[in-house]
Amino acid sequence: MSELGDTLRAAREAKGMTQVALAAYFNISKSAVNQWESGKNIPDQRKIAALAEKLELDPALLVRLAGIPASGSTPAAVMSPVPTPPGRPDIPVWASAEAGSDGAMVLVNDPIDWIRRSERMQGVQKPFAFYVIGSSMSPAIEHGDQVVVNPSLLPMVGKDHVFLQTQEDGTILALVKRLLRVGATAWKVRQYNPPRDFELAKSKWSKALMISEKRVG
Repeated sequence: MSELGDTLRAAREAKGMTQVALAAYFNISKSAVNQWESGKNIPDQRKIAALAEKLELDPALLVRLAGIPASGSTPAAVMSPVPTPPGRPDIPVWASAEAGSDGAMVLVNDPIDWIRRSERMQGVQKPFAFYVIGSSMSPAIEHGDQVVVNPSLLPMVGKDHVFLQTQEDGTILALVKRLLRVGATAWKVRQYNPPRDFELAKSKWSKALMISEKRVG
């Protein structure tokens, strides 16, 4: 899978759309859509724009994930990225603890460990990781899975995020949920166990940071 393919698949599924339905919208085969989502092929720039509109995604993000260069720039080697030699572990793993029956966790940004960057995390500024407590997102994310966050990414519908709330005493509360919709005053989210869609007030849960990676515990 590719990050672009993962993004397209997640957005399509979040809208309840099948590969067949998306293929029909573009008058192409289901196999072509499957190749986009599996990373075997990349949509051209016109289809990228149409996908962004149809799936309610940020077109600039899709262009970046597809590796389509800006006008006048040098094309990127999208299909054959140069492997980056592994460096020293420099992503901090924050401590986490259960905070209540609603699935909230307490995060402490005092590292308990450090992990190495994967290829997709090269160059990311101030990433962090933590262990998920609880099973509200099972089977997508299980209790004990380690997730890695890229704080520079904008929230994206159809992706799993950590929603953060900083309390008066400085305690950081966190909820891991799937983002369904970004409203003016609330995030609409989904959990899987038990199944439930609900809203998180932005006045309380002010930050939504996309989970870039899951490392199974």
